[in-house]
Amino acid sequence: MKKQIFMVLMLFTAVVTNAQPTAYSIKGTVADSVKNIMLFKNMWGSNPQEETEVKNGKFTFAGTAAKNEFLIVGHKTGEKEYNSLAVVNDGVPVEINLIDNTVKGSVMNTDFVRFQNAIASMFEHFSTLSAEGYALHNSSTPEAKARKEAIANEIKNGLNKAVADIKSYCASHKNDVSPSYFINMIYMYMDYEELKEIFSENTAYKSGPLSARALATMEAKEKRMAGRMFSDLIMNDTEGKERKLSEWAGKGNYVLVDFWASWCGPCRQEMPTVVETYRKYHSKRYDVVGVSFDNNAEAWKKAIAALGMEWHNISDLKGWQCAAASVYGVNSIPSNILLDPSGKIIASDLRGEQLKAKLAEIYGF
Repeated sequence: MKKQIFMVLMLFTAVVTNAQPTAYSIKGTVADSVKNIMLFKNMWGSNPQEETEVKNGKFTFAGTAAKNEFLIVGHKTGEKEYNSLAVVNDGVPVEINLIDNTVKGSVMNTDFVRFQNAIASMFEHFSTLSAEGYALHNSSTPEAKARKEAIANEIKNGLNKAVADIKSYCASHKNDVSPSYFINMIYMYMDYEELKEIFSENTAYKSGPLSARALATMEAKEKRMAGRMFSDLIMNDTEGKERKLSEWAGKGNYVLVDFWASWCGPCRQEMPTVVETYRKYHSKRYDVVGVSFDNNAEAWKKAIAALGMEWHNISDLKGWQCAAASVYGVNSIPSNILLDPSGKIIASDLRGEQLKAKLAEIYGF
């Protein structure tokens, strides 16, 4: 897959669900300037399973791997970019052309690669837009603000299209595992109902090599669904005193339980919105409890002061191993749940304008 975003594909560990060994045979063509080609199983990473020399623009791989495992063949083109294609190990020999990004093999792999190219083009565009937005980060001119807003909207619309396209691909490939490759790339942008939809049937891709994290995320999101009562948390405050979430939840206030960390850039970007809502509605029986995924007490306390987090703050300083990760199934931050006065969850993962709109709906202003 040409110039795929390195960060997206490096985030997750592959899980192989079908260990039946199957022989693979891969022949390939690449630009003459490339000297070595690497083969990875399921995910591009730092240590290839195999590496071979390119001779006159040609290379070959042969061996065995689990049936339906993804075999990724390619070479790095930069620090965060690479030129590669993935195929499914279905036992049919394949020929890969890394110059024009095509493959000859089974019908499934031909279609799989075609869709890879389409999705790669989308993500390459997102990467370009993100770089432009980052370059404008510190600029506050009206032109820069307008452009940053336009970039954010274009990325949002593009991700919505990518999700829709991948859902369509899933619907037409229920009998093979290839959709799990794309689900792994996009599931963090999908809500609970979207994940539930694509996993509603006992499809082949549901047990595919890269579906485990998406399924775990779906289960985690279910724990934060509207209608559920809150689950208690026991952590310490900034003074080291043991506190319980139940001290504030279910006591007659609307309570935003905000999962964050001092080291989390997106969390810090969201915090001015939380501060704004707290100052606007706190006198109207609205409270906030910050639940930190930090593991450094000083960094945690420093961020609380710097960001103006005047509400209750608790943490067990265990990072991703903290109690909230299991109790609420939080495996990415920022995240939050909004509780009604009785302690029932009425919304989750409200970001930016969504949070302000929900509170305006509740309070009428």
